[in-house]
Amino acid sequence: MKIEVHGDGVYGVEYTRRADGNHISSAQLAEFATTLDEVLAMPGLRAVVLSGEGEHFCAGRVGLRGLTSAADVRDDLNLILEVNDRLRHSPVPFVAAVEGKALGFGCGFTTQCDIAIAAEDAVFALPEMSHKLPPLIVLSYFAKFVPFKKAFELALTSRHFGAAEAKEIGIVTEVVAPGTALRRAVEFARLIAGLDAESVTMLRAFSRRVAGLSDATEANNAVATMAIALAARAH
Repeated sequence: MKIEVHGDGVYGVEYTRRADGNHISSAQLAEFATTLDEVLAMPGLRAVVLSGEGEHFCAGRVGLRGLTSAADVRDDLNLILEVNDRLRHSPVPFVAAVEGKALGFGCGFTTQCDIAIAAEDAVFALPEMSHKLPPLIVLSYFAKFVPFKKAFELALTSRHFGAAEAKEIGIVTEVVAPGTALRRAVEFARLIAGLDAESVTMLRAFSRRVAGLSDATEANNAVATMAIALAARAH
């Protein structure tokens, strides 16, 4: 993970595994949470921009292999919740700049961001079912952005979908020309930075509470359910 300073109280966090499409490992999830703690403690912070090094945003999560106990699986999955918790309790908006692939964790984190700018050729997917895993953690919040039947279909089929469809169903805010997502995301973040900070914080907290995004109960239930099921498969 790399922290970028864009000025005007705008800080960026960049996924940095260009060689493999910015897949994120369990160790990197822990690093991501720590990096977000550092960024969220920056004086004068007004917005956080997320981007990926190279051609892709984030091609998904790679969990630890060979786990056989429910407790170990739960601890691995809880790393996702730790990162999500930073976004949930942030006092400032998160803006995603999506180029290339946003799969699995990348798709889910884009969905959770307050603003998402995607290149026209960006590709999204929830591919877990193609690996015989139900994407329960993502669905704990995904269906709060996306109509139920569409959310279920995307989770069920693992199909790839483009930026235009992502915008239509409520995952993406704006679609821009390829190669310009980060520039537009920083521009949007600076727009946020120009507003009254206290009002932005109040608006974000209230809006997310009304949308049902401030409660992690179902995400915790998803982790518990998957931990038991995956541990049982390992035996």
